[in-house]
Amino acid sequence: MKITGIHHISLVVSDIERARAFYGSTIQLREVVRPPFDFAGAWYALGPQQLHLIEDKHGSRQNDEIKTRGRHVAFYVENVDQVIEFLQQRDIPYLDKKFSISGFHQIFMNDPDGNTIEFMSEID
Repeated sequence: MKITGIHHISLVVSDIERARAFYGSTIQLREVVRPPFDFAGAWYALGPQQLHLIEDKHGSRQNDEIKTRGRHVAFYVENVDQVIEFLQQRDIPYLDKKFSISGFHQIFMNDPDGNTIEFMSEID
């Protein structure tokens, strides 16, 4: 077996329209065509990879704590300072780990369902 990359990451959300507003409008990901499955969801392009949202009305709501060691999805970004400005303009709480031992500048935040999202770039 030879794994050649990651195609997509899936997150469970409790309200697909609220999640669409967050991922599409708030953090401005580009939604792409999704097959007509018999359950609600949305797909977003992340370069050659994708983010798939799957609605589960019963939800798997995480708490509001921003967890850097739990389940999360990480996105490379060109400029972490622009991410901070972007989040501050929208009053989105975040955790800044500028000099992480990982070797990356990391910004962590939660989506409306408590899924943790990391934005990262090389430390300058």
